[in-house]
Amino acid sequence: MDKHDIEKIGVREFRSELPKYLYGETPVEVLRHAHTVGFYFPVKQGSKSADIAALQAVAAQLEYLLSQKGLSEDDIVREFRQLREADRANQRKELDE
Repeated sequence: MDKHDIEKIGVREFRSELPKYLYGETPVEVLRHAHTVGFYFPVKQGSKSADIAALQAVAAQLEYLLSQKGLSEDDIVREFRQLREADRANQRKELDE
């Protein structure tokens, strides 16, 4: 498997095989009804410099994944802001009721 490969699995398999994924090395895209619900990027425990290297590797994998999906960091930030604003609007609406 290429270092940029991400294994796609269902929520049930992720849950039932959790130790395999926690201690594995392959990033996982978790799907529910064929829709992505999250990603898991395993990181090896180690020194602070090893942690930094692991986070850099995860960042590279994420950058690759975004490019494969045709997304940019700006797209992600824009969607996050829209979701946050919608959540705030819902909270205000609930308070007014």
